[in-house]
Parts: sequence; C-alpha cells; structure tokens
Amino acid sequence: MAPIVIATLALTAFAAPASGRAPDAIIDIGRTLSVKDGPGGGGVSLGLSVLWRLEEHFRVGIMAFADGLGERTDRLIGPGGVDLGPVAGIHRATQGAAARLEAHLPGRHRLQPHVAATWGFYRVEDDVRGVLLGSDDAVGFGLGVGLLRAFNDHHAAGVALRAQQLSRGAAGRYLTAALEWRWSIGAGD
Repeated sequence: MAPIVIATLALTAFAAPASGRAPDAIIDIGRTLSVKDGPGGGGVSLGLSVLWRLEEHFRVGIMAFADGLGERTDRLIGPGGVDLGPVAGIHRATQGAAARLEAHLPGRHRLQPHVAATWGFYRVEDDVRGVLLGSDDAVGFGLGVGLLRAFNDHHAAGVALRAQQLSRGAAGRYLTAALEWRWSIGAGD
C-alpha cells in the first residue's frame, strides 16, 4: 500500500499548486451489489476521497473505503435436532485505500457526468459475529461512472456506480452503488 500512497501524494503535490484551488472532499454512502463468491446479500459501502484538479476536466487523489460483501444466515440446531432458529453465519467485508483518477465530461443544466478509475490495496476479512476467521490481501482495480449536480461553486451531490475487480482471494468482484456529496475543502459558501 505504501507505493500507492507515495505515488498518489507525489502526483497530487504537483496538482495542488498548479490548480491554485483547494482539494475536493468526497463522501460516498451506498451499497454493494452482485458480489461474486460472497456469502450473499451485499452490504453497506462507505468511501472517503480527497481529489485535486490536474486541469479543468481531470482530478487525482486518494480514496479510503470499507465495503460489506454480505452475510450468510445459518440455522441453530439444538439437542435432538430441534431447530432453534436463525443465527448469523459468516460475514465478509473489505477495506483499503486506493489511488483515484477522475475525468469529468462536459455537462448541461448543472449536471456533470464523470468516469472514475481506482487502483489500490484491499484487505478482505471473514468473521462470525466479530470473531475473525481469516483475511486475505489483494490488489484491486475499480472502474465507475457517476452523475453530479452542482449546487454552487463549492458543493455538489450525485450518484455513482463502480465495478471492483480484485486480483485474488475470497472476493473476486463486486459493484458499489452510492450517493456522493462533494465540497471544496477550505472554501466558503
């Protein structure tokens, strides 16, 4: 993960003075979908990014994320084979950090589409009711699309859909669908 962070910080160090603007902070809150090889159901998806403008249409920065990949429900069987009801089974989640690059396309009526790519480090963990069963580290790539609506020069909200592909491990690939809130750090209203 250290090479990703170092490379991203080096790129953003050049972008910040050139743009003359404060970085943008982005909060993503959503859900994971279509989890391949997961216990089922998907889960909550959270992300936090800081992006600097390289030029008018491109932004680069870093992203931290935590994605729930599903939970299986098992049956608790008591003495004599009596079914005592459902009980939480294995739960899978991933967390990590990635470099993030965005290309913003021309928009209309304060709506702006964008394409995003991420590349980073993913830690996938399996647990049962908080007890860690195992973990696996992987490199992952994400590719997504989104649509933003600007409220003013400093705030925007939108939706984003991103596909994640991991290099190896228990979780092969999944989708995240999220609502985004963006604002310029240090900018007044």
